[in-house]
Amino acid sequence: MSAEDRVFVGDSFFETVHGEMTCVECHGGDNETDLTKEAKSLAHSPDKNFIAHPSQDAETYCKECHTEETENFANSLHYTQAGYFERFKVRAGGMDLRNDANMLAGFKQDCGSCHATCGQCHVTRPVSVKSGLNWGHEFKKIPDLNNNCTACHGSRVGEEYKGSHAGEEGWPAGIRADVHYNNGFRCDYCHTGHEMHGDGSEYFYRYVENSSMVPQCEDCHTYSDPETSSPDYNSYHATHWTGSGSKLQCQVCHSQSYKSCNGCHAKGTASHGGITGKSYPSFKIGKNYLKSVDRNYDYALVRHIPISPDTYNNWNGSYTLTTFAAEPTWKYTTPHNIQRWTAQTDTTGGVWCGLSCHSNDNLFLHETDVDSTYLDAELQANENVFMD
Repeated sequence: MSAEDRVFVGDSFFETVHGEMTCVECHGGDNETDLTKEAKSLAHSPDKNFIAHPSQDAETYCKECHTEETENFANSLHYTQAGYFERFKVRAGGMDLRNDANMLAGFKQDCGSCHATCGQCHVTRPVSVKSGLNWGHEFKKIPDLNNNCTACHGSRVGEEYKGSHAGEEGWPAGIRADVHYNNGFRCDYCHTGHEMHGDGSEYFYRYVENSSMVPQCEDCHTYSDPETSSPDYNSYHATHWTGSGSKLQCQVCHSQSYKSCNGCHAKGTASHGGITGKSYPSFKIGKNYLKSVDRNYDYALVRHIPISPDTYNNWNGSYTLTTFAAEPTWKYTTPHNIQRWTAQTDTTGGVWCGLSCHSNDNLFLHETDVDSTYLDAELQANENVFMD
């Protein structure tokens, strides 16, 4: 985004409800200065209480008109990042990193910029990608797929959804964009405002046990008896969806290869850090360790996340991942790269799917797939996921 586009306020903005308000009502600053360069700096200075992102204080600037959304969002994962803190507590013996000044400072420096405010979805691009106004400062109900959603969720979700790995070295030939993306479905088609804003409850994981908060394939693709001629009925669904055989997460059959990573180290005050190992394509089926009413599958896809026992050592805090193995490193995943016909579902010429799936041991997560750098910790962490 060019420098001028980042700050450009379009004429159409002034025809909207928000455009009827003066700049200083939300942003503070001084609107009585002249047009000199020095006056510009003064008008936007902290001394004049200038606020670049007013919705960081949604209680003050948004709640009067958007009461329900503001109250719910205050406890949402997008705003609180509670999922991150909870994952740390699980691996750190119950310790909360927010109780250690060094750990909290490291978190804010390396990870904290990913938390979202109202404006970073509905007015500007996220701060984590250097912000900048979308739509000439107009407020949009639905965020933009490219400038908002995948600006943050781009490395895995965005690349998979758009088929960005097609033709990349090391990736299987024939990788395609998600069938939903190819048919014009934006993120909000599945991920509604209700999910993004939250329902007022505090959750600690994106895969919450609340079907109204998590989109599911069954929301659109309903299964019914073959006598109804349901387009979603076939013998494979009868075996692996309704439960007459081992139940599979839909993505086990309908996903393509997706990204995994190993070995991430927080930067902290050290000169090194970040992903220390190159990402790589993966496709691994593991036992569903998150089995529940809403995820009643026996087997699901798992993705390696870039966590390691020493990931946060550079933050120089007093907390370490003493219970690193309390959660898997190959974690339950829902890749955004769906196709009806995949290597698993291709039965061209009457070929049984067992040739591509049941008889292909490389698709299943085994002990030999763990990161050998942290072998003992990895083996213990994934013992409930391995197919051995």
